[in-house]
Amino acid sequence: MPTRVFVEPLNFRIVGFGHALERWKVRTKDQNRSVRNETWTPAYVRRIYRATCCLQQIPLLGQPSVWLGIVSRALTLSAMTLTTVSLVEDDASFCVLLTRALSKDKKLKIIGVHPTAEEAIREIPQSKPDVVLMDIKLPGMDGIECLRRLKMASPPLLSTVLILTEYEDSDLVFQAFKAGASGYLLKDRISVKELSAAIKDVTAGGAVMSPSMARKLIRYFQTSTPSMGALSNRETEVLANLAEGFMYKEIAAKLDISVETVRRHVAAIYSKLHVHCRAHATRHYLQRPSA
Repeated sequence: MPTRVFVEPLNFRIVGFGHALERWKVRTKDQNRSVRNETWTPAYVRRIYRATCCLQQIPLLGQPSVWLGIVSRALTLSAMTLTTVSLVEDDASFCVLLTRALSKDKKLKIIGVHPTAEEAIREIPQSKPDVVLMDIKLPGMDGIECLRRLKMASPPLLSTVLILTEYEDSDLVFQAFKAGASGYLLKDRISVKELSAAIKDVTAGGAVMSPSMARKLIRYFQTSTPSMGALSNRETEVLANLAEGFMYKEIAAKLDISVETVRRHVAAIYSKLHVHCRAHATRHYLQRPSA
């Protein structure tokens, strides 16, 4: 026996130009729970309305085409999809200004403001915003690590993360995109209108980046690939010991230098090879032409 479908109007009211704005819920007899349907197209309204009348043996209204046309237009207007946004930002004044500015866009809704990464990790999986605007430098855990942990959430979090920061650093851009960001924007280089458009772009599956950061990345990829030849003799010695698995203290003792000097050499190695960890630096060393 087919399941009976009921369509119930809630908060019915008539507004200007005869448009009826209603909220509807659809429920089934065997599953007494509300279900939100996102596809409020005119065809869908007609199909549900007619199915309801047939199943409940209710005659169609005297002017169904007019009535359904009004409801279709009303539901198209009232069910326009809102893009929900959460902010992960520790600057309270900036949050207030940004929330006030974005709220002027009727298609955007701010549903959460989180001053720390730890709070964001706790609450964002519950609120499930469409887009997360994430700063990088936060008290405690930074924004990139927060992004990594959100991407590892179970069940998977479908929110799109857009980095919004003041730090114009190509290394941070690489880390952010590697962690799963869909965009990287600079606070002082973007208007509210451009930010609203960027939010809608990433929601639609696109990716965005501030023009200045895009130019930096282009210059980076146009330069020659980093090679071992960029390292000094001492840096090469330090890297060779790193590749063999020695710790900083052991390298310092072998080369008769301080541990702090070893750290400075390692930082220089990472910078010249454009890497961020021992494993990637070791790979460069092992793949050198003379290896």
